[in-house]
Amino acid sequence: MRDLDDYLMESYEMREKLVADKFRPRYHFAPPEGRWNDVNGAVFWKGRYHIGYLQKIPNGPGERDFSSWQHISSRDLLHWRYHKASLREPLEGKRGDYFNSGDVMEGADVPTIITNMPRRGICIYQCHDDNLDDWIPLAENPVIPVDPAPEGDETMSSSKLPECVIFDPSGWKEGEVYYALIGNKNHRPGYEGDSTSLFKSRDLREWEYVGPFYKSDRKWTEEIEDCACSNFFSFGDKHMLLMHTHRPYGKSQYYIGRYENERFYPEINGQLSHLGAMVAGPETLLDNRGRRIFWGWVREARGHDWERYGWNSIMTLPWQFSPASDNSLLINPVEELRSLRYDELRHGDITLSAGEEMTLEGFESDCMEIRLTIEPNDTTRFGIKLFCSPGGEEETVIVYDAERQQFVVEFDGASEDENLSYGRDMRDHSEGVRQQVVPFPLGGQEGLDIDVFVDRSIIEMFVNSRICIVQRVYPTRHDSKGFRLFTEDSPIVVRDIAKWEMDVTNPW
Repeated sequence: MRDLDDYLMESYEMREKLVADKFRPRYHFAPPEGRWNDVNGAVFWKGRYHIGYLQKIPNGPGERDFSSWQHISSRDLLHWRYHKASLREPLEGKRGDYFNSGDVMEGADVPTIITNMPRRGICIYQCHDDNLDDWIPLAENPVIPVDPAPEGDETMSSSKLPECVIFDPSGWKEGEVYYALIGNKNHRPGYEGDSTSLFKSRDLREWEYVGPFYKSDRKWTEEIEDCACSNFFSFGDKHMLLMHTHRPYGKSQYYIGRYENERFYPEINGQLSHLGAMVAGPETLLDNRGRRIFWGWVREARGHDWERYGWNSIMTLPWQFSPASDNSLLINPVEELRSLRYDELRHGDITLSAGEEMTLEGFESDCMEIRLTIEPNDTTRFGIKLFCSPGGEEETVIVYDAERQQFVVEFDGASEDENLSYGRDMRDHSEGVRQQVVPFPLGGQEGLDIDVFVDRSIIEMFVNSRICIVQRVYPTRHDSKGFRLFTEDSPIVVRDIAKWEMDVTNPW
């Protein structure tokens, strides 16, 4: 009985800790406990949106972390139900065996997970119940085996497939054939850079190596980059390949192009995050309305000491991807988010003179949505400020630089906490950068239609349906909740200004 009492008290204390954390979001999904990374296995099935996420729990000194695919589902993309883990200790349950990321194969008749198990290889699981609660491994797992890696090396390649690196797979079914992208690098000469490898199968058990799936171009990406956590899907009359890149820093990016004869030919490259944003592990699904919905994993700048806070990392809001007339990517928040709005406040049109800064009264909040349109005229630098303290001790500045055609998110003064790390590399937790730079060309007198979501420690700002700027910030002061507009060298006009408080969806 003593053990049960201790457990209940620990659970109570953990809940109190989470509630008291001013940086824990209220309407972005956050796990109930622990550290997690990578959104995995998103699928719409029997009226529900299902998402997995890779959670790791320390096993103790000298032991590998325990990993599992946690599982949540929702009918409205806002309120999530917890399921038991989709995948736990794998195969024979040998301690130290663990999962990395993977995918639910799009178009499969039976929900099918393809995932990577370091030191073993690619494994397949299927589910035959409508709630997707019970995932059964194929008896033939691992269906693409690997040789044991040297101690401490998790990037193994099969002796049968010397070009391939087995890593974070994804897959889909096309007619009667299953296809899978397996690996974040392909080592065939001439395919240096972020080139993944294509495999195919008719029964999920016997897989044939086809070859490199595409050839990356140095005009878009550096040779050090890779293609992990891939998603591949039709996109208008083209196809899109979405991926996570580990180096030179963790980011999400994509290609749009032609898919012919089991090869992909990129024509457009774009980034969904830039240095300082910390958006990684991207995942999408196609729902029953034909919408392509995206989520990304957003890491912490507070480091990986999750035991101190009880939790670590969040998901972006659900974004909707759609093709523009020129096949470029349009990005918008899903319409379901509007149902969280309450306490609407509108402000009349504003003209700011050169060098003027204005605080909008009534717009103070750390859990809100703001929409507005800025007409820049001939101004070269202007923007908004969020999480502002009255005396300017803390503020996050988002400035548009018309000469350089870019947004700059300046978070050097966003927090009085000096221990935050926006590192260059996922494995480099140094001081890192103090601003995020996002290229964004504006044509002629084009204005900015801005829809910005603020939630405790995250900002997501959608602009002209073309980009979403994501930024984690950690203002320490209780009064750092203000919203300001500013222009530096010429007047601007701000129209259609509206603000809503946002309702809570996280249980604590």
